[in-house]
Amino acid sequence: MISELKLKLILDFKAGTLTGVSRESLKEEAKTLLLNKGLKVEETSIGFSQGIRGLKGVEAFKVRVVNLEEPVKGVELKYSGKFRGYDEVFPYLKDSINQEYTLLRTDSLFYPIPAEPSFESLVKSVVGSEFDAEIIIEGVPADLTVAFGGEIQGNLLRIEGTNRLDIAIAPFKVIEEKPFRFFILRDEGIERTIELLKEAYEFYSSILGRKNLIYTVIETPENYGGQAGKGYILVSGSSLRSEVPTNIYHELAHLWTPRATPEAHLSRFFDEAFANYLTALAVREIHGEDEYKKFMANLEWWYKDILKKNPEAKNLKVPEWGRKGLHLLSYSKGALILKELHDLMGDSFYDLLKAIANADAIDFETFRKLAEGMSERNLQDFFERYF
Repeated sequence: MISELKLKLILDFKAGTLTGVSRESLKEEAKTLLLNKGLKVEETSIGFSQGIRGLKGVEAFKVRVVNLEEPVKGVELKYSGKFRGYDEVFPYLKDSINQEYTLLRTDSLFYPIPAEPSFESLVKSVVGSEFDAEIIIEGVPADLTVAFGGEIQGNLLRIEGTNRLDIAIAPFKVIEEKPFRFFILRDEGIERTIELLKEAYEFYSSILGRKNLIYTVIETPENYGGQAGKGYILVSGSSLRSEVPTNIYHELAHLWTPRATPEAHLSRFFDEAFANYLTALAVREIHGEDEYKKFMANLEWWYKDILKKNPEAKNLKVPEWGRKGLHLLSYSKGALILKELHDLMGDSFYDLLKAIANADAIDFETFRKLAEGMSERNLQDFFERYF
């Protein structure tokens, strides 16, 4: 798990290559680092070996595995190569370096991540990290703009207390509308979206507490997948300009994502189920009851569609979803479970939301205790049924 990261990136937009020099401080000793499959380590501050292999649990996800001679709590590496996405495994991971749209994400491992070569270990390392990052970017043409969720000073980027990095480079137009900062690819339809996003932000703030920061919205081409980091989102143009922009409400809701323990995070319940149910509440608040019912009906349909392909999912408890690779259940069934809990708890459910959003490390048992304490009800049957 990373505690501090200093990174220098040199990009070649014609060749699609990246040269990186990273200096990482780690929370605990690590002997293995994972890197993008197209990048190769040239030198490190300690002896090493390297090779390409698939991640245990998602074997098609090929990564460069760097094995250090001994465990360390700090390491420097220089690496380079043609940066490659993973859309053959996860269709949204189209990350690449090119003149039209460049995207560098933690998901595509553009910097070394301390983890064993398994998907579970990688997720736990990313989720468990909270680090300060300082990044220098060189090689960006003058007609392109760097979009980033943190502070931007020329070619120097900084962000504090994050667990991931996302950097986009394209011919963006920048719009400042406090508390938002937008990096957009085209002007059409954006004014309405800005007003809707402000309404959603005010609604979430009213029930979860206000976040005093500038929130960054970065537009992506279609089918790149929505992404949320600390104080920023990546969102497609069609989602950004939708009549009822549920995707952007969902990503904005992640600003209040509970900090789950690495084990609890595997099911994605505390981020995706909560974000989707908060989205439903925002839709009802901004667009009315009919749109809310449509949104919830769509979650029901999604859940039934998952069951058609995975009938065994019907009897799985929430903590099993991640271990079975069925975390998509959190987006659908997870949100429906929260709707049921809301009905049981009434208005005290909002107290639960606020407490969880501000908790240091939430797990399923803490979740149960908070729900029972705030509702002053015995919720044993509910929690036994689902958890």
